[in-house]
Amino acid sequence: MTAEPGPRTPRVVTVARLADYLRRKLDADANLKNVGVRGEVTGVFRQANGNVNFALKDRDALINCFAFGKYAERFPARLENGLAIIATGDVATYPQRSTYQLVVRTVEFEGVGNLHAIFEERKRTLAAEGLFRAERKRPLPRYPFRVALVSSRSANGAQDFVKLLSDRAPHVAIAWFETLVQGPNAAGEIVRALARASRADVDCIVLTRGGGSFEDLFCFSDERVVRAVAEAKHPLLSAIGHTADQQLCDFAADVHVETPSAAAKALGSSREELHGGIDDRVARMRRALELRLERYAGRLSNALVRSRLADERLFLAPLAQRTGDLDAALANAAGVALRRREVRVRDLERKLGAFDPRTRLGERAVRLQRAAHALDAATAASLARASVRITAANAGLEPAARGIGAGLGQRLALAAAHLDGNDPEAILQRGYAIVTRGGAIVRDSAALAPGEAIEARVARGTIFARVEPEGRHGNERIG
Repeated sequence: MTAEPGPRTPRVVTVARLADYLRRKLDADANLKNVGVRGEVTGVFRQANGNVNFALKDRDALINCFAFGKYAERFPARLENGLAIIATGDVATYPQRSTYQLVVRTVEFEGVGNLHAIFEERKRTLAAEGLFRAERKRPLPRYPFRVALVSSRSANGAQDFVKLLSDRAPHVAIAWFETLVQGPNAAGEIVRALARASRADVDCIVLTRGGGSFEDLFCFSDERVVRAVAEAKHPLLSAIGHTADQQLCDFAADVHVETPSAAAKALGSSREELHGGIDDRVARMRRALELRLERYAGRLSNALVRSRLADERLFLAPLAQRTGDLDAALANAAGVALRRREVRVRDLERKLGAFDPRTRLGERAVRLQRAAHALDAATAASLARASVRITAANAGLEPAARGIGAGLGQRLALAAAHLDGNDPEAILQRGYAIVTRGGAIVRDSAALAPGEAIEARVARGTIFARVEPEGRHGNERIG
């Protein structure tokens, strides 16, 4: 028997060398050059530089694909997940990950390729009309109570929506507006169902169905359906399919979600969430009220502590002191003013006294009395001298006495006449008046101003008058 050969010693190479070997093997295989691969697009990722990564899959396998930007921009339409295409290119390796991939140069749409081109053309047209503008979209009601459901009762997506919404928010009523959601007649029925839902008394409209192929869902990209969605009278939520792929009605809807289940969650908060939200708001309100009351109580306490109203003595004492000061100041001011006026009155009385007729009459009376005494003395002296001569000149005494008496009588008459001429009362009796202003005699009419009050004393009584302006009565000034 011959001995079996021992195990061969393995050849050890680096990762880079092995990757390079595989790359050269693939590059040398003509069957892997310019090969077309049919599959469904998935995992589309566009790089900032324009390059595109995606994968092609069928039921049994998946291959990674890569396209440079200069080739991707020549594709007949934008790659989207779910599209069936034929990608043509070379099979190559990606050494950094030690994977193989199809480096794509051209793409041909298969199956839904024509539909996709129509989809893109409609999308551009409707967008240009403004049907997809964000500013025309309305928010959903926060707490709806009646929802219009536009779908088929047999659609799995609609059943999922109804079950989840009933579980989460049993208070929300669902009004069915049944329609086909697939097939050549579906678009027209969907438009009519949306019109009926718009006329109904509901809070919002839900347009939904489950997943399906691009062809199955294409009725929701019909132009009539898109316009009916945009013209709905109530806020409209669109939930078509179970993928991120959007139909044109999704762009026109007020709100779009990916699945019917997501639509149920968007519309109806669960009872637990509602109760929790209410409890949370009540707790926040109670806490806010307590904090506000505490703040007001603190402010009131601080105000009472700092306020003079806390102690009436502190409040009234300054006022009493202020009142006392004002009383003292008032009394002092009144005393000063009174004394000043007393001085003024005495001064006026003194000045008036100098011109008082009674004073002058008194002085005249004294002088007259002195003159009478002097006259009596002189008469007595004369009589004494005459009596000496009586006996000697009896015959001539009487004539002499009569002469002396006549002379004295004349002198007395002259003195009386002179005295009467200087008597103020006599002056007043002749029609003159004494004019005063504030108790002072007026000697110059220029000292008076129009409108001033004056007093004119006459022989019997006093006349009260007011100075008139010049020229009012034809006189220049009252003198």
